[in-house]
Amino acid sequence: MNLIFTAAHFESLFLQLVKAYDISPPQYNVLRILRGQHPETMLGGDLQSRMLHNKSNSTRLVDKLVDKGLVNRIKNPEDKRQMLMSITTSGLALLSELDVKVVDFDQKTMNLPQSQLMLLNNLLDDLRSSSLI
Repeated sequence: MNLIFTAAHFESLFLQLVKAYDISPPQYNVLRILRGQHPETMLGGDLQSRMLHNKSNSTRLVDKLVDKGLVNRIKNPEDKRQMLMSITTSGLALLSELDVKVVDFDQKTMNLPQSQLMLLNNLLDDLRSSSLI
């Protein structure tokens, strides 16, 4: 329960950060995934599989990002049933601005010595790897 409580606490703090930029944490995640793929496009299913909240409605998230001019979506010329997504210049600019804010956020919220942060990361990795569900 402590892990769930702590995750909710940090997610709430992060929501406050990105909300000031008129995006949600899952939208931020989509933008970061697409930036990692840039300049290439990405299929919707591939995007969905890489999302932190992979149960999120990625179509709705992308729709909102397209409306904001942060993401482009086009039909796949090879398969008209599939959509290809890419991040726009505006999306890249927003992430560049947020990069500085996120580093500051991390430093303020993760106020532990580097050795403890590394230990915590390793323990969380081990916990996910050992999960039976």
